[in-house]
Amino acid sequence: MSISSSSGPSSTAAIDDPLPSLQLLLRGGYIRSSSSGVFTLLPNALRILRKLTTIIDQELSSISASRLALPNLLPSKLWHQTGRYAVMGSELYKLRDRKDSEFVLGPTHEEEITKLVAHEVDSDRQLPLRLYQITTKFRDEPRPRMGLLRTKEFLMKDLYSFDKSASDAIATYDEVRRAYARIFDRVFGENGRWKAAEADTGAIGGNKSHEYHVEDAAGEDTLISCAKCDYTANTEKAVSMPKPAHMPVAASDVRVLLFGCKDVKVQDQVMHAFVLPFDRGLNETKLEKRIAKLNTATTPQQPEPYKAGKNDAAAQDKIELLYDSSSSSSLDQASTWDWKDRPEGPLMRFTSLSVLADFECASLDPSELNDALIAAVNSFTSRPGTSSNAQVPLMDLFPTQFGHFAASPSGVTPPLTLVDIRTAQADDTCPSCKSPHSLRETKAIEIGHTFYLGERYSRALEAGFIPSNEVKAETEAVERLPNGRVPFQMGCYGIGVSRILGALAQKAIGDFDSTFNDQSIATDGKGKLKGKKSGFVWPAEVAPFTGVIVIADPRDAGKVQAAQDVWHRIITHARRSDRSVRTVLESIVAASHTDTPPKPTLGMDEGWSTDQASELVIDDRTTTLGSKLADSDLTGYSFRIIVGKHFSAQSKVELQYVGPHGWEAVLLPLDAFGSPTS
Repeated sequence: MSISSSSGPSSTAAIDDPLPSLQLLLRGGYIRSSSSGVFTLLPNALRILRKLTTIIDQELSSISASRLALPNLLPSKLWHQTGRYAVMGSELYKLRDRKDSEFVLGPTHEEEITKLVAHEVDSDRQLPLRLYQITTKFRDEPRPRMGLLRTKEFLMKDLYSFDKSASDAIATYDEVRRAYARIFDRVFGENGRWKAAEADTGAIGGNKSHEYHVEDAAGEDTLISCAKCDYTANTEKAVSMPKPAHMPVAASDVRVLLFGCKDVKVQDQVMHAFVLPFDRGLNETKLEKRIAKLNTATTPQQPEPYKAGKNDAAAQDKIELLYDSSSSSSLDQASTWDWKDRPEGPLMRFTSLSVLADFECASLDPSELNDALIAAVNSFTSRPGTSSNAQVPLMDLFPTQFGHFAASPSGVTPPLTLVDIRTAQADDTCPSCKSPHSLRETKAIEIGHTFYLGERYSRALEAGFIPSNEVKAETEAVERLPNGRVPFQMGCYGIGVSRILGALAQKAIGDFDSTFNDQSIATDGKGKLKGKKSGFVWPAEVAPFTGVIVIADPRDAGKVQAAQDVWHRIITHARRSDRSVRTVLESIVAASHTDTPPKPTLGMDEGWSTDQASELVIDDRTTTLGSKLADSDLTGYSFRIIVGKHFSAQSKVELQYVGPHGWEAVLLPLDAFGSPTS
């Protein structure tokens, strides 16, 4: 049974959280707030989570994945070795034991699982490996909010795959994605209630990634999807075709960002200019990836990546933002330049200019592009307090590169590379099906993420295998690790189990409102609007319970005996016919409707199991019938059997089931529920 709202206090943080589902989860006795971002899960929530994990176990078992349990207290050494100790920053929980050894509380387990497999696997004949766990993770979330959607402690499933080659790893990635589709179809339904989106790899790393979302106004992610095809991506990854309405025609129509190394000791370097339409949003994630590639290209002798403490020299050559034409108080280095001792100005160390323009700028007239670049570079190099109206041409700004244009300065043509650095937005043209005005933006809750990691962790941690004769030719071209082994090709795949509970709650209250609070019919006999009800309509496979038998007056021994009799009849019926309690109740409802029987839930009956006995409960609390029915809405039963006035008058009970517009009911004798128990 559910725990009523009076059974325990909740923290102020939880009460103040505006998320509607959180308030109902608290009222319905699913969770309690322990502290900011940390929740206690009560029996009803645990029942949902257990059903979620059962679905996950079944589908991952079907692709030969094995479950294990990794520790949550992890030594920090490996995190330093992969560089993620610094990347995770303040969100990583860090602690020391009595011997002053440093540990972290695991937010994810790539390092730990890689170390484990490296110690256990020697040959490619032991591959592939697919290992997963479902465990509590920790993240020092700076602003916990939105109930179970952004917390400091959360339940997560993470699967890690190890293959001998990139082709095998990609095949594994695709197979796991198909398993994910089956999991989310079972949990959320197959009617588009969840979406897979192309995504950025972020701090996890790798070079291929997908996110899995449930569209909801409470979500903190934004999806870009096409109304004409199945293209979907998050805003960090989404692309769109150039839109004529945004294509710049004049120098004033573009935004110019100048990048370069700020270290005055680095000479003869390239200044990089990024150009995009002024009225388009800059995609920071895409820009950061472009800058990362430039940094890699300009420091070919830098030490091996992910080696802690060895990249100081490379950091000196780091390419950073120098100037942004859209900012009135720009970060231009000229404002901090030592003009007294270096009157030549900050441009002196740049000998050439490269231009990376967004595709939407492809049709911009070269003379207008040159004017925009000249204005940006002159503004960057202007002495504070002086006017930059006197625009020095590119041939004088970069004489080494453009000096040969002295006779025709207007003919200067900097090397131009077209890139995608703008943010795709609603009403853009789809890059997949090319349909104009077809992209749309929706808010969504992320519930899962898949990454193809490649050698990101295996090379950093020197984890690999000794190739057998069968794969020697296949692995011959692969660069060996220092220990002589071939690095594993890896993937990691996460599902936020407790986040799914939060997302499901949002979906369940929306389904409840559309079913029970239909404004067109929710009126009393005088045409006045009835009071709005509150509750959940959970998906059938994860609902905490299937049905409840409500005793209107538990002081009436006859009604109590009738309720117990109905329970035994239904359970016996399910056990003898090898069906679930839900299927049995659906068949009873269907048998009572000879004209238009309710549509049964198809494809879900896995037969009888001992767990089915707990799917039907008896509410014998000594409280009013009205409060019991209100609590049943919060628990989200699909069926209610009421032993009340009809039993006293006609020896019948009222079987209620969720119909298109709320509770529908039929009166049935006890024999309708099956034969009496022996």
